[in-house]
Amino acid sequence: MELTNTVVPEFLTGGGEMGALIRSHNWASTPLGHFESWPQSLKTCVRIILTSSQPMFVWWGPELINLYNDPYRSILGGKHPDVLGMPAAEVWKEIWDSVGPRANTCMEKNIGTYDEALLLIMERNGYPEETYYTFSYSPIPGDYGGTKGIICANTDDTLRITGERQLRTLRDLGKSVSDMTSDVAVFEHTIKVLKQNPHDFPFACIYQLNNENGIATQVGATDQDVLPTDLHIDSDIADYWKLPEAISYNKSLVISNVIDGFGNLPSGAWGRSPDNALVIPINARQSAVTALLIVGLNPHRQLDEKYSGFFQLVADQMASSLANVYAYEEARKRAEALIEIDRAKTAFFNNISHEFRTPLTLMLGPLEELLAGDTSLFSQKQLADLQTTQRNANRLLKLVNTLLDFSRIEAKKVQAQYFPVDLANVTSDLAGSFRSAVEHAGMQLVVDCQPLAETAYIDRDMWEKIVLNLLSNAFKYTLEGSITVSLYQEDTHAILQVKDTGIGIPAEELPHMFERFHRVKQSGGRSFEGTGIGLSLVKELVLLHEGDISVESTPGVGSIFTVRIPLGTDHLPADQVSLEENNDYHSLLPETYAQEAAHQADIQPVQNELVADSDKPLVLIVDDNADMRDYLQRLLQHYYIVDTAANGKLALERIRHQLPELVISDVMMPEMDGVALLHHLKSDAQTAGIPIILLSARAGEEAKIAGYDIGADDYLVKPFSAKELLARVRAQIRITRLHNHAVEILQQSAQDLEQKVDERTAELLRKNNELEQFAYIASHDLQEPLRKIRTFSELLQNSMQGNGTQVNHYFEKIQSSAARMTALIKDVLEYSRLSDPDARFVDTDLQAILKNTLTDFELLIEQKGALIQCDALPVVKGIPLQLQQLFTNLIGNSLKFSDKDPLIKISVAAVSEEDVPGELSKEQEYIKLTFQDNGIGFEQQFSDRIFTIFQRLNDKKTYAGTGIGLALCKKIVENHHGLIQAEGELQKGATFTVYLPK
Repeated sequence: MELTNTVVPEFLTGGGEMGALIRSHNWASTPLGHFESWPQSLKTCVRIILTSSQPMFVWWGPELINLYNDPYRSILGGKHPDVLGMPAAEVWKEIWDSVGPRANTCMEKNIGTYDEALLLIMERNGYPEETYYTFSYSPIPGDYGGTKGIICANTDDTLRITGERQLRTLRDLGKSVSDMTSDVAVFEHTIKVLKQNPHDFPFACIYQLNNENGIATQVGATDQDVLPTDLHIDSDIADYWKLPEAISYNKSLVISNVIDGFGNLPSGAWGRSPDNALVIPINARQSAVTALLIVGLNPHRQLDEKYSGFFQLVADQMASSLANVYAYEEARKRAEALIEIDRAKTAFFNNISHEFRTPLTLMLGPLEELLAGDTSLFSQKQLADLQTTQRNANRLLKLVNTLLDFSRIEAKKVQAQYFPVDLANVTSDLAGSFRSAVEHAGMQLVVDCQPLAETAYIDRDMWEKIVLNLLSNAFKYTLEGSITVSLYQEDTHAILQVKDTGIGIPAEELPHMFERFHRVKQSGGRSFEGTGIGLSLVKELVLLHEGDISVESTPGVGSIFTVRIPLGTDHLPADQVSLEENNDYHSLLPETYAQEAAHQADIQPVQNELVADSDKPLVLIVDDNADMRDYLQRLLQHYYIVDTAANGKLALERIRHQLPELVISDVMMPEMDGVALLHHLKSDAQTAGIPIILLSARAGEEAKIAGYDIGADDYLVKPFSAKELLARVRAQIRITRLHNHAVEILQQSAQDLEQKVDERTAELLRKNNELEQFAYIASHDLQEPLRKIRTFSELLQNSMQGNGTQVNHYFEKIQSSAARMTALIKDVLEYSRLSDPDARFVDTDLQAILKNTLTDFELLIEQKGALIQCDALPVVKGIPLQLQQLFTNLIGNSLKFSDKDPLIKISVAAVSEEDVPGELSKEQEYIKLTFQDNGIGFEQQFSDRIFTIFQRLNDKKTYAGTGIGLALCKKIVENHHGLIQAEGELQKGATFTVYLPK
């Protein structure tokens, strides 16, 4: 192309890059000729496209010469700018079979065309590319009639079409995920969806991995003939497709030149086989590769970031679906395992309950005969033991029967027999069996059972258990007030209500009250004992009557349990209903429940009269079970004074009354359990030394370790032998007494030692004061004769002028020694004054201290040509005279031990907590003062020695001094609760670092 220097006509002004190219193009070499000779209609169209923001072009003349604007360059891609001025058939030869007929229609028939999102495979960037364009060809009339050209506006729809297509695939993959319960279903669903998008998936197949045998099995494919059904991971084919690498590195890999290795493969929506494929690992179980997705890539699209991201989203969706399936499968297996465990547990309870009945029968039978016979043959203790044994054997039988009933209900083996009864009378009789126990506990029992208008059909045994369990529960958790049992009819239902004024139930516990083995945490009541299945059993028995049960409760006010059962027989199985009353029914169940309630009423143990001055140790027994308290008391009372409490709260009251030497406590109790009691005792200095033996029904090594971990001195698992308990009690009391004796000896020894230390300290203080006084007096008395020696030696020297240099030399020796002695006495006097207890800490400006020091050394600094560099110093709490002495000694040292051009740098910095030296308190804030010089320095091995009094590292003839200056510095810093450190190197100077509290 040649640039021409012609005047630009108005229709070619502007237009950006394409405007410049059109203006500079050699149009004379084209059928259009120079632009000045162009027809007006062409000039007008060129002006239109150059001023438009829409991608546009003009094809002009029979050859359809190509002209276009800046926005159209992106459509041309790599063809730009070479195609400017070329015939359209050459510009778009790869798609001319599609667009050529449309151009002919426009030119020959003078009819415009319109296409929306037309697929065109363009080759504009070196490869055939899938594109979609919406465009219209409009005929351009010539200046003298006829159609002379085409003007076209274009819209690129490629991203919209491909994006919608891919979004549809991802949306379809996500459908029905919740309905798929197997990995096979996931694979089938995935292949089905991928088949519906043959543009992006010319072919696809899925391999599932078996990590045990190293086989990849094809579980789905859009075309079954692409790859083998089974592939060994170590095979050549698998290696060609990079399967081992994709699995090992867990990343997607591109397979190139597929046609060379496998020939033409399924082409999907294209007439051309894909030459590249992608292997994508599927991770459905954390980091392990579960499957591989192999897809043939669209031959008309490059694998850029967006395209590879789409395939990764497909793989992620597939992995998510598989993960859901595996999670569902695991949940199903867990549910089946739990069902099997529950079934086995129910069978176990059923069997073991039956097995318990035989030994219980053999225990209860003889016990009943013994107690029904002549009891005068037994001592009072033996009779009490027999009664306790019978009472607890009956309780055990009741628990076994409850477990058996529950297991039979769970196993669906209960066959209720429904008989007509007078439900009001039956319920009144059952409630009446509790009257003695309720009134004995100081409460009221109100029974209001109204006759029903319609007959109730119930299983008599089940109804007894419903009423007695609810009454037993109310009595257990009601300590004062009343219990009300009411029965009335409402519509066609009988309503039973058991209302109490007990401790109530927290709101968050109400939804769980009828769950198996659920027990309200931290509940009060008469006892903590129970299996946690009583209310659950009641619910099951009510359901067997086609009824329902509910509870209302307010903590501190009480609870109401309501049972509703239908009247009549319509709701009951006909084969389990009898229309005649069962007059032969007899049950001992009410008596058993009543006896247990009566025994629970006695929660306040009889308090013994404690003998404070007895030689016997006092042992406190804490247990909510009255029989256990009585048994332990009878066991221990021959050897110890025994006190008892029904729970931890009552135990603390007894301990405040008199401290025991040992506490034996159950773990599970109402009001305050054994663990809380233990924490109370061990956290109180007055009771921390009392040994505690915990009793628990939890067996096993872990339970014992847990008992010791919470602070128990010993731990006994029920049941235990009497000998074992007595041995443990004796051992704990013996250990405690030995410990207390040892503590008394140590306390006495500590008192004696403290007294001796006080006496020794007083003596040392006295001697130190005497030494300070001596040092002061001696220093003062020594200075007077020294002054006289110096004065008279100077006078004598002056009077003997001219008697020779030898005489002068002797006088100089005398005066030098006297001056050194004067300095030594002065330093000793200063050192002795550092222990002054009356010295006060005040706000001290270190900047002023430095100024005074430099004033004192002004002449010496000038003589030596010294340079002092210093930061701005802060104000600290200190003793001004001592800090003045510190600065004087450190700066004086630097001046003294510098031979030429002394340079002294004084810097200050705050000290962070982590940088505080170990010798100092981390709770105090400090500043760090650094005195650095360029003097003669010292060897680092002597860094501690230089702070020792009278220690010198240099020849005193060369460097004068007393050897006290740095010792003074150390003493001053220590007086200020700080630290001084020294670092040095011979001939390279010294650095003294001082840490002072702020």
